[in-house]
Amino acid sequence: MSKRFIKKGDFELSYSKLPLLVMGAPLVHTTVLIDDSDIDLFIQRRFLEVYNFSEKLITYNSADEALRKLQNGITDIPDLIFLDLNMPEIDGFGFLEKFNDLPELIKAKTKIVVLTSSNSRRDREQSLSYSQVIHFITKPLKQTDIESLKALLVTH
Repeated sequence: MSKRFIKKGDFELSYSKLPLLVMGAPLVHTTVLIDDSDIDLFIQRRFLEVYNFSEKLITYNSADEALRKLQNGITDIPDLIFLDLNMPEIDGFGFLEKFNDLPELIKAKTKIVVLTSSNSRRDREQSLSYSQVIHFITKPLKQTDIESLKALLVTH
């Protein structure tokens, strides 16, 4: 794999340094990423692509946009949503509250992973109090996070 770098300020990531997992079938069919930062969305998307995490990756820049798509009958119900907490308008907690109003079919199939820059124990506890939230990860997403998430998905 050739070396490719993303550089923004002091942040640098080399994909050639990421060890590859065994490239079998993707873990899930459809994954949704919700984050107001285009850079974070790009990095998360690329990371999940490198690890062959999902057959289909869908990104949204706002919780409101994602909720509208889910409410209006999205064609592929996501297996997993990676959700940022700190967003304008509707934050991650607002999304979680409104998620409970979605059709049962979506709530039954979709699991949520909070992926945020927050290190707050309160945010972690509040996030994990929602039944659909199966994991809380502090950015950036790492290989160990994918491995622990893989184990969680097997049990959920």
